[in-house]
Amino acid sequence: MEMRFIKFVLPLFILLTISQNSWAQPLRAQTYTQMLEVAQESADKGDYYNAREWFQKAYDEQKDKRLVPVIAKLSYQLRDLERAEKYYSRLWKSSRSSNKIDFTEERYWYGVVLKENGKYEESIAQFNQYITDSENEEGKKMASFQLDGIMALSKLEPNVDVAVRFAGKELNSASGEASPRTYRDGSLYFGSFNRKSIIEVGGDEDDYHSKIFMASKTDEGFSKPTALGEQVNRYGFHSSNLSFSEDGRVMYFTRSTLSGSEIEDSKIYVSYRKDEKWSPAVEAMGINGEYIAQHPAAGELFGKNVLFFVSDMDGGYGGKDIYYVNVGGDGTFSTPTNLGDKINTSGDEVTPFYTDGQLFYSTNGLPTIGGFDIMKTSWDGSNWSAPKNMGFNYNSPYDDLYFSMNADAKAGYLVSNRPDDGKKKLKSITCCDDIYVWNIREVIIDLLATATDPDKKPLNGTTMVLKNLTQVFSPESKNIPDANQYQFTLDSDNEYKLLIEKEGYYPDSIMFNTAGIIDDFTVKRTIELKPIPKAPEKPEEPEYETITTNQAIRLNNIYYDLDDDKILLDAERDLTVLYDLMIKYPDMVIELSSHTDSQGLSRYNQDLSQRRSESARNWLLQKGIAGERIKPVGYGEEFIINRCVDGVRCDDDEHRFNRRTEFKIIDGPKTIEIKRDVLKGSNSQGSVEPPNSKSKALPVLTFKQALVDIGEVKRGETPVINYQFSNTGNANLDIEVVTACKCTELSWPRRSVAPGETGKIKVIFDSSTFEPGVVTKIVDVIANTEPLITEAKFTATIIE
Repeated sequence: MEMRFIKFVLPLFILLTISQNSWAQPLRAQTYTQMLEVAQESADKGDYYNAREWFQKAYDEQKDKRLVPVIAKLSYQLRDLERAEKYYSRLWKSSRSSNKIDFTEERYWYGVVLKENGKYEESIAQFNQYITDSENEEGKKMASFQLDGIMALSKLEPNVDVAVRFAGKELNSASGEASPRTYRDGSLYFGSFNRKSIIEVGGDEDDYHSKIFMASKTDEGFSKPTALGEQVNRYGFHSSNLSFSEDGRVMYFTRSTLSGSEIEDSKIYVSYRKDEKWSPAVEAMGINGEYIAQHPAAGELFGKNVLFFVSDMDGGYGGKDIYYVNVGGDGTFSTPTNLGDKINTSGDEVTPFYTDGQLFYSTNGLPTIGGFDIMKTSWDGSNWSAPKNMGFNYNSPYDDLYFSMNADAKAGYLVSNRPDDGKKKLKSITCCDDIYVWNIREVIIDLLATATDPDKKPLNGTTMVLKNLTQVFSPESKNIPDANQYQFTLDSDNEYKLLIEKEGYYPDSIMFNTAGIIDDFTVKRTIELKPIPKAPEKPEEPEYETITTNQAIRLNNIYYDLDDDKILLDAERDLTVLYDLMIKYPDMVIELSSHTDSQGLSRYNQDLSQRRSESARNWLLQKGIAGERIKPVGYGEEFIINRCVDGVRCDDDEHRFNRRTEFKIIDGPKTIEIKRDVLKGSNSQGSVEPPNSKSKALPVLTFKQALVDIGEVKRGETPVINYQFSNTGNANLDIEVVTACKCTELSWPRRSVAPGETGKIKVIFDSSTFEPGVVTKIVDVIANTEPLITEAKFTATIIE
């Protein structure tokens, strides 16, 4: 079967969250070939969500590994970077079938995905391997270009005086936003679908188009955004990418139509401010043509008013270029002029913004630290300076776009698909662009963190993650392959935790605070990571082993997330092994048992384990194995195979060790042959000791009930949750801080809790900011335990 290579088309900032709602036929009515045909047809139409869904169904049906890179590439095109990485990583896992397929070219895209996930060292390894293995000279150049961006990381401005924060759910929707621009009265205009879910074209809704919204400035931030009227937002067109003239009398924007998820046509329109209202928009004659015209931005060149814009018209340098036209006093425009090869490249240059002789724009045609990076160039009256990368904070491993600056040059906006805990998740945390606010700090407090080995030698390429324990901000992560010293921006009177990791070394963390700092100050910390001793090489073991009746065999890859009975993707390997055994031994009857960890109530765990066994059994039934050959049994927490019994404090990796599925022969053959790698870590091989099990004096924070279901809560009510805990360790427990969302008030013991003593953590939950539905929140307890953070959760069902 020949798989067509799907052309890379990034949905450029029109915030494409559209599905075509095609082929909504039952899966059982489709053959494998029909699934592939539907998938490819959807991809050809630019309907990437449905294409991925159907390729996924086809893969689930036949397990054809040639479909894995197709699903991975579609996930990348949908900017589902986490899923793209997961699928690309499967291509080089050792197996006889995979070694027959050449995935060399996919290694380049794997490197791109790793880079845009901020995993630079892993990305470097993939690009270097690609350059070694590939015979594609153009591809090698592209890989070297990607490496140039990573290698430039250590030379970028750290911008410790700049704070970039998510602009909040009041402005941002799940579907993403574009072109935030401040009007002269302080109000904010931007483009958005303003959606909570994927749009299904052909469904019941027909007015699904992107619109321009306005939010008025208030004492507390901004009012609820409202869409502009039909004079601007014309029915049947996507309106976005707006800009204002310097005097505020003219608004430029684009109207676009789509074919699938790709821009089919885009033209620039003009609306004039009259009597505090916007006039009906008219097409900007002279700018538009038989090409894409978008991202208008008012500016000035040679002492004249000009309009910058982006186009893919013929005669450019490749991709999308930035052009300008002179703006006449009568509203006419001159012939477009390309800004030249100092700014435009063979890639895409987009989202220009001009102010006071400086042009800001985003590009993927120069070496970047991820996807699109924000650049800056200056106009000296006759020439543009060489573009300069704006550096950290403004830029991230993700796509950073639509930079703008307020009149005082101390604050502004940008748009990014970077992850943030405050974002509304649509299909993935990185799918969609959201508005971020940046501002220059009056007081600059920063952390200068240095990583070394035990011999005080620089330890380059560490990953450092900074978490604010006082305010609800997303953790900030940095990883620079050729540097061992990172700078982070800090807030005054806040407590922080810094996590430091590097492959081959034990991770470490430090706690510090900025209490009382009111002037510029640098917090300096040096962290020493200890190397992990290399395990001795084990003698080669035989490939197969004989298993007898009633011998429990643990399927190592069939694990479960906490409180869930869904089989994870990695389970397919072991279930396929079990399926092959059932085919090889057609008279074999097995007991398929599932086990939980010790968290939660015993009765609930018993029911959960039974459901997990049924999930694994159903997978085999769908493959054609007769139901009477499989006896599903749930044992709950009856058989814990490590130290994590009730009352013992364990981390999730240790608990997950107990969330397992096993099988044993109860009828049929007396012995079978099974591959030894299936047995590794099974009960027959002895229990495996989890990490962090060395005996030493340590406190252990054990909750009586770590997961609390409040039940129904009327919106606006403030229920109280009391978490009872005990110190089941052998040293005093000291709680440093307890953190949760802004929707909570927290109190906890400030004294030491001796071994055997109990305590209480009180949580007051404010439900007023939540929409009706189920809400789940995490409470992190930072204490002198190992690990430092103990987690509790509560859920509530918000009702009106």
